[in-house]
Amino acid sequence: MRFFTFHHKRIRATFLITSLSVFVLGLFLLPNFTRYSSEGKNLFTIWLFGEEMGSVESKEEAEELISSVREELASNQSNLYMVEDLHEELIGEESIYKQVDETDKVYEKIKRAFKAHQKETLTRAYMVKVNNTTVNLANAGDVDELLTRAIDKYDENDEYEVKTEINQERIMSTLTARLSRRDVEYDQVTFEAGAGNAFGKDIAESELIEYMDFKDITQGITNIGFAEEVEVAETYIPRSEIVDVDTALSLFTEMQEIQQIYDVQPGDTLSAISGKVGISMEELVELNSEYLKDVNSTIRAGQSLIITVPEPELSILWTRREIVEESYEAPIVYIDNDDWYTTKSVVLTEPSAGFRKIVSDVTYKNDNLINKNIIKEEILLEAVAKVVERGTKVPPTFIKPISGGKVSSGFGPRSSPGGIGSRNHQGVDFAIPIGSTVMASSGGTVSAAGWSGGYGYMVLITHPDGSKTRYAHLSKVLVSVGQRVSQGEKIALSGSTGISTGPHLHFEIIINGTPVNPMNYIN
Repeated sequence: MRFFTFHHKRIRATFLITSLSVFVLGLFLLPNFTRYSSEGKNLFTIWLFGEEMGSVESKEEAEELISSVREELASNQSNLYMVEDLHEELIGEESIYKQVDETDKVYEKIKRAFKAHQKETLTRAYMVKVNNTTVNLANAGDVDELLTRAIDKYDENDEYEVKTEINQERIMSTLTARLSRRDVEYDQVTFEAGAGNAFGKDIAESELIEYMDFKDITQGITNIGFAEEVEVAETYIPRSEIVDVDTALSLFTEMQEIQQIYDVQPGDTLSAISGKVGISMEELVELNSEYLKDVNSTIRAGQSLIITVPEPELSILWTRREIVEESYEAPIVYIDNDDWYTTKSVVLTEPSAGFRKIVSDVTYKNDNLINKNIIKEEILLEAVAKVVERGTKVPPTFIKPISGGKVSSGFGPRSSPGGIGSRNHQGVDFAIPIGSTVMASSGGTVSAAGWSGGYGYMVLITHPDGSKTRYAHLSKVLVSVGQRVSQGEKIALSGSTGISTGPHLHFEIIINGTPVNPMNYIN
Protein backbone atom coordinates (compact mmCIF):
# COMPACT_ATOMS: atom_id res chain seq x y z
CA MET A 1 0.00 0.00 0.00
CA ARG A 2 2.82 2.38 0.78
CA PHE A 3 4.52 1.53 -2.48
CA PHE A 4 1.35 2.25 -4.41
CA THR A 5 0.92 5.61 -2.77
CA PHE A 6 4.53 6.60 -3.40
CA HIS A 7 4.35 5.52 -7.02
CA HIS A 8 1.11 7.45 -7.54
CA LYS A 9 2.72 10.61 -6.19
CA ARG A 10 5.69 10.24 -8.56
CA ILE A 11 3.35 9.89 -11.55
CA ARG A 12 1.38 13.02 -10.59
CA ALA A 13 4.54 15.08 -10.08
CA THR A 14 5.93 13.96 -13.43
CA PHE A 15 2.65 14.94 -15.16
CA LEU A 16 2.65 18.41 -13.67
CA ILE A 17 6.28 19.07 -14.63
CA THR A 18 5.67 17.85 -18.19
CA SER A 19 2.50 19.98 -18.62
CA LEU A 20 4.24 23.10 -17.38
CA SER A 21 7.16 22.54 -19.73
CA VAL A 22 4.86 22.12 -22.74
CA PHE A 23 2.96 25.33 -21.83
CA VAL A 24 6.12 27.39 -21.47
CA LEU A 25 7.52 26.00 -24.71
CA GLY A 26 4.27 26.92 -26.49
CA LEU A 27 4.57 30.51 -25.44
CA PHE A 28 7.84 30.76 -27.36
CA LEU A 29 6.87 28.66 -30.37
CA LEU A 30 3.33 29.84 -31.20
CA PRO A 31 3.52 32.71 -33.83
CA ASN A 32 0.32 34.54 -32.77
CA PHE A 33 1.48 35.18 -29.25
CA THR A 34 3.91 37.90 -28.19
CA ARG A 35 6.99 36.82 -26.35
CA TYR A 36 7.77 38.26 -23.02
CA SER A 37 10.01 41.28 -23.06
CA SER A 38 11.21 43.37 -20.20
CA GLU A 39 12.15 46.28 -22.45
CA GLY A 40 8.84 48.15 -22.13
CA LYS A 41 5.67 48.29 -24.26
CA ASN A 42 5.49 45.36 -26.66
CA LEU A 43 1.84 45.43 -27.75
CA PHE A 44 0.04 48.31 -29.47
CA THR A 45 -3.68 48.58 -30.09
CA ILE A 46 -4.78 50.83 -33.00
CA TRP A 47 -7.84 53.04 -32.49
CA LEU A 48 -9.30 55.14 -35.35
CA PHE A 49 -12.55 57.13 -35.40
CA GLY A 50 -13.24 55.82 -31.86
CA GLU A 51 -13.12 52.19 -32.99
CA GLU A 52 -10.55 49.44 -32.31
CA MET A 53 -8.75 48.30 -35.46
CA GLY A 54 -6.59 45.55 -33.92
CA SER A 55 -3.30 44.95 -32.14
CA VAL A 56 0.27 44.74 -33.47
CA GLU A 57 3.67 44.22 -31.90
CA SER A 58 5.19 47.73 -32.31
CA LYS A 59 4.32 51.39 -32.70
CA GLU A 60 6.32 51.49 -35.95
CA GLU A 61 4.23 48.66 -37.40
CA ALA A 62 1.01 50.43 -36.44
CA GLU A 63 2.11 53.71 -38.05
CA GLU A 64 3.26 51.88 -41.17
CA LEU A 65 -0.14 50.19 -41.57
CA ILE A 66 -2.01 53.52 -41.31
CA SER A 67 0.42 55.22 -43.70
CA SER A 68 0.12 52.39 -46.26
CA VAL A 69 -3.67 52.63 -46.24
CA ARG A 70 -3.50 56.39 -46.79
CA GLU A 71 -1.11 55.97 -49.72
CA GLU A 72 -3.29 53.33 -51.35
CA LEU A 73 -6.45 55.42 -51.10
CA ALA A 74 -4.70 58.61 -52.23
CA SER A 75 -3.08 56.91 -55.23
CA ASN A 76 -6.51 56.05 -56.60
CA GLN A 77 -7.65 59.70 -56.41
CA SER A 78 -6.89 62.51 -58.86
CA ASN A 79 -7.92 64.97 -56.17
CA LEU A 80 -7.08 65.46 -52.50
CA TYR A 81 -8.36 62.57 -50.32
CA MET A 82 -9.60 63.68 -46.89
CA VAL A 83 -11.40 62.07 -43.94
CA GLU A 84 -13.23 63.59 -41.00
CA ASP A 85 -12.98 62.96 -37.24
CA LEU A 86 -9.90 60.73 -37.50
CA HIS A 87 -9.03 60.62 -33.77
CA GLU A 88 -5.98 58.44 -34.28
CA GLU A 89 -4.74 56.77 -31.07
CA LEU A 90 -2.09 54.07 -30.45
CA ILE A 91 -2.36 52.47 -26.99
CA GLY A 92 0.78 50.60 -25.95
CA GLU A 93 1.27 48.17 -23.07
CA GLU A 94 3.81 45.68 -21.77
CA SER A 95 2.43 42.16 -22.04
CA ILE A 96 3.80 38.68 -21.36
CA TYR A 97 0.92 36.88 -22.91
CA LYS A 98 -1.50 38.53 -25.33
CA GLN A 99 -2.61 37.59 -28.81
CA VAL A 100 -1.85 39.97 -31.75
CA ASP A 101 -4.03 40.22 -34.86
CA GLU A 102 -3.11 39.20 -38.36
CA THR A 103 -1.54 42.12 -40.23
CA ASP A 104 -3.70 41.71 -43.36
CA LYS A 105 -6.92 41.76 -41.34
CA VAL A 106 -5.84 44.90 -39.47
CA TYR A 107 -4.93 46.58 -42.79
CA GLU A 108 -8.35 45.82 -44.32
CA LYS A 109 -10.19 47.01 -41.23
CA ILE A 110 -8.26 50.32 -41.28
CA LYS A 111 -9.06 50.78 -44.97
CA ARG A 112 -12.77 50.14 -44.44
CA ALA A 113 -12.78 52.70 -41.61
CA PHE A 114 -11.11 55.35 -43.76
CA LYS A 115 -13.62 54.81 -46.58
CA ALA A 116 -16.55 54.99 -44.18
CA HIS A 117 -15.35 58.39 -42.91
CA GLN A 118 -14.31 59.92 -46.24
CA LYS A 119 -14.95 63.67 -46.39
CA GLU A 120 -15.93 65.61 -49.51
CA THR A 121 -13.10 65.21 -52.00
CA LEU A 122 -11.25 68.48 -52.67
CA THR A 123 -10.58 69.15 -56.32
CA ARG A 124 -7.26 70.38 -57.61
CA ALA A 125 -7.64 73.87 -59.09
CA TYR A 126 -5.67 77.03 -59.88
CA MET A 127 -6.23 80.20 -57.87
CA VAL A 128 -5.65 83.47 -59.75
CA LYS A 129 -5.17 86.52 -57.50
CA VAL A 130 -5.08 90.18 -58.59
CA ASN A 131 -4.94 92.73 -55.77
CA ASN A 132 -7.57 91.45 -53.31
CA THR A 133 -9.71 89.61 -55.87
CA THR A 134 -9.28 85.85 -56.37
CA VAL A 135 -10.92 83.32 -58.66
CA ASN A 136 -10.51 79.54 -58.86
CA LEU A 137 -10.18 77.89 -62.28
CA ALA A 138 -10.29 74.21 -63.12
CA ASN A 139 -6.88 73.87 -64.78
CA ALA A 140 -3.82 75.68 -66.12
CA GLY A 141 -5.43 75.85 -69.57
CA ASP A 142 -8.25 77.98 -68.16
CA VAL A 143 -5.65 80.28 -66.61
CA ASP A 144 -4.01 80.73 -70.01
CA GLU A 145 -7.37 81.41 -71.64
CA LEU A 146 -8.36 83.96 -68.97
CA LEU A 147 -5.16 85.99 -69.30
CA THR A 148 -5.11 85.72 -73.10
CA ARG A 149 -8.69 86.97 -73.39
CA ALA A 150 -7.83 89.84 -71.02
CA ILE A 151 -5.34 91.20 -73.59
CA ASP A 152 -7.30 90.30 -76.76
CA LYS A 153 -8.69 93.82 -77.11
CA TYR A 154 -5.18 95.26 -77.40
CA ASP A 155 -3.36 92.41 -79.17
CA GLU A 156 -4.49 93.54 -82.63
CA ASN A 157 -2.68 90.87 -84.65
CA ASP A 158 -2.84 88.04 -82.13
CA GLU A 159 0.94 88.27 -81.66
CA TYR A 160 1.13 87.52 -77.93
CA GLU A 161 0.37 84.43 -75.90
CA VAL A 162 0.42 83.56 -72.22
CA LYS A 163 3.06 81.20 -70.93
CA THR A 164 2.84 79.67 -67.46
CA GLU A 165 5.82 78.12 -65.76
CA ILE A 166 5.53 75.92 -62.69
CA ASN A 167 7.86 77.00 -59.91
CA GLN A 168 9.33 73.72 -58.70
CA GLU A 169 10.84 75.34 -55.62
CA ARG A 170 7.44 75.78 -53.98
CA ILE A 171 5.73 73.04 -51.96
CA MET A 172 2.41 74.05 -53.49
CA SER A 173 2.94 74.54 -57.23
CA THR A 174 2.99 78.23 -58.12
CA LEU A 175 2.65 79.47 -61.68
CA THR A 176 4.30 82.61 -63.05
CA ALA A 177 2.39 84.21 -65.95
CA ARG A 178 4.33 85.74 -68.83
CA LEU A 179 3.41 87.21 -72.21
CA SER A 180 5.60 86.52 -75.24
CA ARG A 181 5.44 86.97 -78.98
CA ARG A 182 4.31 83.84 -80.79
CA ASP A 183 7.00 84.16 -83.47
CA VAL A 184 9.96 84.78 -81.13
CA GLU A 185 11.84 82.37 -78.91
CA TYR A 186 10.31 82.46 -75.43
CA ASP A 187 13.59 83.08 -73.65
CA GLN A 188 14.43 86.03 -75.89
CA VAL A 189 11.37 88.27 -75.61
CA THR A 190 9.22 88.20 -72.48
CA PHE A 191 7.06 90.80 -70.83
CA GLU A 192 6.46 90.09 -67.16
CA ALA A 193 3.64 91.43 -65.02
CA GLY A 194 4.22 94.82 -63.41
CA ALA A 195 3.98 98.44 -64.46
CA GLY A 196 7.73 98.95 -64.38
CA ASN A 197 8.30 96.74 -67.40
CA ALA A 198 5.92 98.67 -69.62
CA PHE A 199 8.54 101.35 -70.25
CA GLY A 200 11.53 99.08 -70.76
CA LYS A 201 13.34 100.01 -73.98
CA ASP A 202 15.99 98.32 -76.03
CA ILE A 203 18.62 101.08 -76.33
CA ALA A 204 20.24 99.57 -79.40
CA GLU A 205 16.88 99.43 -81.18
CA SER A 206 16.07 103.08 -80.39
CA GLU A 207 19.45 104.21 -81.67
CA LEU A 208 18.95 102.20 -84.85
CA ILE A 209 15.49 103.73 -85.51
CA GLU A 210 17.00 107.21 -85.28
CA TYR A 211 19.00 106.50 -88.44
CA MET A 212 16.27 104.61 -90.34
CA ASP A 213 13.93 106.05 -92.97
CA PHE A 214 10.37 106.51 -91.82
CA LYS A 215 9.16 104.07 -94.49
CA ASP A 216 11.34 101.30 -93.04
CA ILE A 217 9.97 101.59 -89.50
CA THR A 218 7.23 99.11 -88.55
CA GLN A 219 4.25 100.41 -86.63
CA GLY A 220 2.25 98.35 -84.16
CA ILE A 221 2.23 96.83 -80.69
CA THR A 222 5.67 96.49 -79.14
CA ASN A 223 4.78 95.39 -75.60
CA ILE A 224 1.78 94.11 -73.67
CA GLY A 225 1.66 93.28 -69.99
CA PHE A 226 -0.32 93.47 -66.79
CA ALA A 227 -0.30 96.62 -64.63
CA GLU A 228 -0.93 94.57 -61.50
CA GLU A 229 0.88 91.50 -60.24
CA VAL A 230 -0.91 88.34 -61.33
CA GLU A 231 -0.40 85.47 -58.88
CA VAL A 232 -1.35 81.92 -59.86
CA ALA A 233 -1.12 79.03 -57.38
CA GLU A 234 -2.18 75.41 -57.36
CA THR A 235 -4.75 74.66 -54.65
CA TYR A 236 -7.36 72.14 -53.51
CA ILE A 237 -10.91 73.34 -52.99
CA PRO A 238 -14.52 72.05 -53.12
CA ARG A 239 -15.60 71.74 -56.76
CA SER A 240 -18.45 74.20 -56.10
CA GLU A 241 -15.92 77.03 -55.69
CA ILE A 242 -14.52 76.67 -59.22
CA VAL A 243 -15.75 79.27 -61.75
CA ASP A 244 -15.67 79.28 -65.53
CA VAL A 245 -13.43 81.56 -67.59
CA ASP A 246 -16.28 83.94 -68.56
CA THR A 247 -17.11 84.62 -64.90
CA ALA A 248 -13.46 85.12 -63.98
CA LEU A 249 -12.91 87.49 -66.91
CA SER A 250 -15.92 89.57 -65.88
CA LEU A 251 -14.66 89.87 -62.28
CA PHE A 252 -11.22 91.06 -63.40
CA THR A 253 -12.07 93.33 -66.35
CA GLU A 254 -15.39 95.03 -65.51
CA MET A 255 -15.09 98.65 -64.41
CA GLN A 256 -15.15 99.27 -60.66
CA GLU A 257 -15.00 102.46 -58.62
CA ILE A 258 -11.38 102.67 -57.39
CA GLN A 259 -10.50 105.35 -54.83
CA GLN A 260 -7.59 107.65 -55.65
CA ILE A 261 -6.10 110.90 -54.30
CA TYR A 262 -6.50 114.23 -56.11
CA ASP A 263 -4.19 117.10 -55.11
CA VAL A 264 -5.99 120.44 -55.31
CA GLN A 265 -4.32 122.84 -57.77
CA PRO A 266 -4.22 126.66 -57.51
CA GLY A 267 -7.52 128.06 -58.78
CA ASP A 268 -9.40 124.77 -58.30
CA THR A 269 -12.97 124.81 -57.03
CA LEU A 270 -15.22 121.88 -56.13
CA SER A 271 -17.15 122.58 -59.31
CA ALA A 272 -14.00 122.52 -61.45
CA ILE A 273 -12.74 119.31 -59.81
CA SER A 274 -16.14 117.71 -60.31
CA GLY A 275 -15.87 118.43 -64.04
CA LYS A 276 -12.28 117.15 -64.24
CA VAL A 277 -12.81 113.80 -62.54
CA GLY A 278 -16.39 113.19 -63.64
CA ILE A 279 -18.12 112.86 -60.27
CA SER A 280 -20.72 115.15 -58.68
CA MET A 281 -19.87 117.76 -56.04
CA GLU A 282 -22.23 115.97 -53.63
CA GLU A 283 -20.20 112.77 -54.04
CA LEU A 284 -16.97 114.70 -53.49
CA VAL A 285 -18.38 116.06 -50.23
CA GLU A 286 -19.51 112.58 -49.15
CA LEU A 287 -16.09 111.04 -49.89
CA ASN A 288 -14.34 113.85 -48.00
CA SER A 289 -16.83 114.50 -45.20
CA GLU A 290 -13.96 114.84 -42.72
CA TYR A 291 -12.88 118.06 -44.47
CA LEU A 292 -15.94 119.26 -46.42
CA LYS A 293 -19.28 120.16 -44.87
CA ASP A 294 -21.21 120.91 -48.08
CA VAL A 295 -20.74 121.92 -51.73
CA ASN A 296 -19.97 125.50 -50.59
CA SER A 297 -17.01 124.40 -48.44
CA THR A 298 -13.70 126.10 -49.21
CA ILE A 299 -10.68 124.17 -50.48
CA ARG A 300 -7.05 125.25 -50.78
CA ALA A 301 -4.18 124.46 -53.13
CA GLY A 302 -2.18 121.44 -52.01
CA GLN A 303 -5.10 119.87 -50.17
CA SER A 304 -5.65 116.16 -50.91
CA LEU A 305 -9.14 114.95 -51.77
CA ILE A 306 -10.41 111.41 -52.20
CA ILE A 307 -12.00 110.77 -55.58
CA THR A 308 -13.29 107.64 -57.31
CA VAL A 309 -12.10 106.57 -60.75
CA PRO A 310 -13.66 103.73 -62.77
CA GLU A 311 -10.98 101.08 -63.37
CA PRO A 312 -10.95 97.31 -63.79
CA GLU A 313 -9.30 95.08 -61.19
CA LEU A 314 -6.84 93.86 -63.83
CA SER A 315 -5.44 96.63 -66.04
CA ILE A 316 -3.47 96.12 -69.24
CA LEU A 317 -0.34 98.10 -70.04
CA TRP A 318 0.40 98.18 -73.74
CA THR A 319 2.83 100.14 -75.91
CA ARG A 320 2.24 100.97 -79.56
CA ARG A 321 4.83 102.37 -82.00
CA GLU A 322 3.21 105.13 -84.06
CA ILE A 323 4.32 107.35 -86.98
CA VAL A 324 2.36 110.59 -87.22
CA GLU A 325 2.56 114.10 -88.64
CA GLU A 326 1.37 116.66 -86.11
CA SER A 327 1.47 120.29 -85.11
CA TYR A 328 3.49 121.02 -81.99
CA GLU A 329 4.37 123.90 -79.71
CA ALA A 330 7.82 124.87 -78.57
CA PRO A 331 8.43 124.98 -74.79
CA ILE A 332 7.70 128.36 -73.19
CA VAL A 333 10.78 130.53 -72.67
CA TYR A 334 10.76 132.41 -69.34
CA ILE A 335 12.74 135.57 -68.56
CA ASP A 336 13.00 136.18 -64.81
CA ASN A 337 12.59 139.69 -63.41
CA ASP A 338 13.83 140.01 -59.85
CA ASP A 339 12.05 143.34 -59.36
CA TRP A 340 8.59 141.85 -59.98
CA TYR A 341 6.44 139.71 -57.73
CA THR A 342 5.58 136.20 -58.88
CA THR A 343 2.00 137.37 -59.39
CA LYS A 344 3.12 139.54 -62.32
CA SER A 345 4.00 138.27 -65.79
CA VAL A 346 4.06 139.77 -69.30
CA VAL A 347 4.04 137.94 -72.66
CA LEU A 348 6.85 139.33 -74.81
CA THR A 349 6.45 137.02 -77.84
CA GLU A 350 3.28 135.22 -78.88
CA PRO A 351 3.76 131.56 -79.82
CA SER A 352 3.31 130.00 -83.26
CA ALA A 353 2.76 126.26 -83.74
CA GLY A 354 5.17 124.20 -85.82
CA PHE A 355 4.71 120.97 -87.80
CA ARG A 356 6.69 117.74 -87.51
CA LYS A 357 6.81 114.05 -88.33
CA ILE A 358 7.59 111.74 -85.42
CA VAL A 359 8.01 108.11 -84.41
CA SER A 360 6.87 107.55 -80.86
CA ASP A 361 6.24 104.68 -78.48
CA VAL A 362 2.93 105.49 -76.81
CA THR A 363 2.03 103.57 -73.64
CA TYR A 364 -1.55 103.15 -72.49
CA LYS A 365 -3.14 101.78 -69.35
CA ASN A 366 -6.29 100.19 -70.71
CA ASP A 367 -7.56 103.00 -72.97
CA ASN A 368 -5.85 105.89 -71.17
CA LEU A 369 -2.56 107.35 -72.48
CA ILE A 370 0.03 107.49 -69.70
CA ASN A 371 3.34 108.04 -71.53
CA LYS A 372 4.63 109.17 -74.93
CA ASN A 373 8.28 108.63 -75.78
CA ILE A 374 9.44 110.26 -79.05
CA ILE A 375 12.29 108.19 -80.55
CA LYS A 376 12.61 109.92 -83.96
CA GLU A 377 11.62 113.42 -85.08
CA GLU A 378 11.76 115.41 -88.33
CA ILE A 379 10.83 119.11 -88.16
CA LEU A 380 8.79 120.22 -91.17
CA LEU A 381 8.02 123.73 -89.86
CA GLU A 382 9.83 125.24 -86.87
CA ALA A 383 7.60 126.39 -83.98
CA VAL A 384 7.99 129.85 -82.45
CA ALA A 385 8.25 129.73 -78.67
CA LYS A 386 6.15 131.86 -76.34
CA VAL A 387 8.42 134.24 -74.39
CA VAL A 388 7.19 135.35 -70.96
CA GLU A 389 8.80 137.77 -68.54
CA ARG A 390 7.85 136.88 -64.97
CA GLY A 391 8.55 138.08 -61.46
CA THR A 392 10.61 136.10 -58.95
CA LYS A 393 9.79 137.94 -55.71
CA VAL A 394 7.51 136.03 -53.38
CA PRO A 395 4.32 138.06 -52.73
CA PRO A 396 3.14 138.96 -49.24
CA THR A 397 1.56 136.30 -47.07
CA PHE A 398 -1.67 136.65 -45.12
CA ILE A 399 -2.60 135.65 -41.58
CA LYS A 400 -5.92 135.56 -39.79
CA PRO A 401 -6.55 139.12 -38.54
CA ILE A 402 -8.02 138.07 -35.18
CA SER A 403 -7.41 135.49 -32.48
CA GLY A 404 -10.25 133.01 -32.24
CA GLY A 405 -13.59 133.94 -33.72
CA LYS A 406 -15.95 131.70 -35.65
CA VAL A 407 -16.82 132.16 -39.35
CA SER A 408 -20.41 133.36 -39.32
CA SER A 409 -20.72 134.05 -43.05
CA GLY A 410 -18.51 132.67 -45.83
CA PHE A 411 -17.34 134.10 -49.15
CA GLY A 412 -19.66 134.25 -52.16
CA PRO A 413 -23.44 134.03 -52.75
CA ARG A 414 -25.61 133.93 -49.63
CA SER A 415 -29.01 134.79 -48.25
CA SER A 416 -28.99 138.38 -47.11
CA PRO A 417 -28.68 138.29 -43.29
CA GLY A 418 -31.62 140.07 -41.71
CA GLY A 419 -32.55 141.36 -45.16
CA ILE A 420 -29.91 144.09 -44.92
CA GLY A 421 -26.59 142.50 -45.94
CA SER A 422 -25.05 141.87 -49.34
CA ARG A 423 -26.24 138.80 -51.29
CA ASN A 424 -22.82 138.47 -52.90
CA HIS A 425 -20.50 138.42 -49.93
CA GLN A 426 -17.03 139.65 -50.95
CA GLY A 427 -15.25 138.57 -47.77
CA VAL A 428 -15.72 136.45 -44.66
CA ASP A 429 -17.31 137.41 -41.35
CA PHE A 430 -15.78 136.34 -38.03
CA ALA A 431 -18.17 136.50 -35.08
CA ILE A 432 -16.22 138.06 -32.22
CA PRO A 433 -17.03 140.29 -29.20
CA ILE A 434 -16.91 144.05 -29.60
CA GLY A 435 -13.50 145.48 -28.67
CA SER A 436 -11.45 142.46 -29.78
CA THR A 437 -8.02 143.22 -31.28
CA VAL A 438 -7.83 143.40 -35.10
CA MET A 439 -4.36 142.83 -36.66
CA ALA A 440 -2.91 143.60 -40.09
CA SER A 441 -3.16 140.38 -42.09
CA SER A 442 -0.10 141.43 -44.10
CA GLY A 443 2.38 144.29 -43.99
CA GLY A 444 1.73 147.38 -46.11
CA THR A 445 0.52 151.00 -46.20
CA VAL A 446 -2.83 152.19 -44.84
CA SER A 447 -4.73 153.63 -47.82
CA ALA A 448 -8.07 154.29 -46.08
CA ALA A 449 -9.08 154.61 -42.43
CA GLY A 450 -12.37 155.89 -40.99
CA TRP A 451 -16.09 155.80 -41.68
CA SER A 452 -17.15 154.14 -44.98
CA GLY A 453 -20.95 153.89 -45.35
CA GLY A 454 -22.29 150.35 -44.94
CA TYR A 455 -18.84 149.16 -43.84
CA GLY A 456 -19.03 151.39 -40.79
CA TYR A 457 -15.58 152.16 -39.43
CA MET A 458 -13.13 150.55 -41.87
CA VAL A 459 -9.38 150.15 -42.56
CA LEU A 460 -7.95 149.40 -46.03
CA ILE A 461 -4.29 148.36 -46.37
CA THR A 462 -2.39 148.24 -49.68
CA HIS A 463 0.44 145.67 -49.81
CA PRO A 464 3.71 145.85 -51.81
CA ASP A 465 2.45 143.55 -54.60
CA GLY A 466 -0.68 145.66 -55.15
CA SER A 467 -3.06 143.39 -53.25
CA LYS A 468 -5.29 144.91 -50.57
CA THR A 469 -7.03 143.86 -47.35
CA ARG A 470 -10.18 145.43 -45.88
CA TYR A 471 -11.32 145.33 -42.21
CA ALA A 472 -14.88 146.57 -41.59
CA HIS A 473 -17.61 147.15 -38.93
CA LEU A 474 -14.94 148.29 -36.47
CA SER A 475 -15.65 150.00 -33.16
CA LYS A 476 -12.36 151.94 -33.18
CA VAL A 477 -9.66 152.70 -35.79
CA LEU A 478 -6.08 152.81 -34.44
CA VAL A 479 -4.14 153.77 -37.62
CA SER A 480 -4.18 156.63 -40.11
CA VAL A 481 -3.86 156.97 -43.90
CA GLY A 482 -0.26 156.72 -45.14
CA GLN A 483 0.92 154.85 -42.06
CA ARG A 484 3.09 151.75 -42.71
CA VAL A 485 2.12 148.68 -40.69
CA SER A 486 3.71 145.28 -40.20
CA GLN A 487 2.03 141.89 -40.41
CA GLY A 488 0.34 141.15 -37.07
CA GLU A 489 0.39 144.81 -35.91
CA LYS A 490 -2.71 146.00 -34.01
CA ILE A 491 -4.73 148.33 -36.29
CA ALA A 492 -8.29 148.47 -34.84
CA LEU A 493 -10.88 147.07 -32.45
CA SER A 494 -13.81 144.98 -33.68
CA GLY A 495 -17.37 146.22 -33.46
CA SER A 496 -20.78 146.26 -35.15
CA THR A 497 -20.90 149.59 -36.98
CA GLY A 498 -22.45 150.31 -40.38
CA ILE A 499 -24.85 147.77 -41.88
CA SER A 500 -24.32 144.96 -39.38
CA THR A 501 -26.51 142.31 -37.77
CA GLY A 502 -24.25 141.87 -34.72
CA PRO A 503 -20.69 142.04 -33.41
CA HIS A 504 -18.26 140.68 -36.02
CA LEU A 505 -15.28 141.53 -38.23
CA HIS A 506 -15.78 141.65 -42.00
CA PHE A 507 -12.46 140.78 -43.72
CA GLU A 508 -11.57 140.96 -47.44
CA ILE A 509 -8.54 140.15 -49.59
CA ILE A 510 -8.45 141.92 -52.98
CA ILE A 511 -6.02 140.73 -55.69
CA ASN A 512 -5.74 142.51 -59.04
CA GLY A 513 -8.81 144.53 -58.10
CA THR A 514 -11.01 141.45 -57.52
CA PRO A 515 -12.12 140.12 -54.11
CA VAL A 516 -11.02 136.52 -53.52
CA ASN A 517 -11.93 133.99 -50.87
CA PRO A 518 -9.69 134.90 -47.89
CA MET A 519 -9.79 131.35 -46.55
CA ASN A 520 -7.75 130.21 -49.57
CA TYR A 521 -4.94 132.62 -48.69
CA ILE A 522 -4.77 132.78 -44.91
CA ASN A 523 -1.80 130.87 -43.49
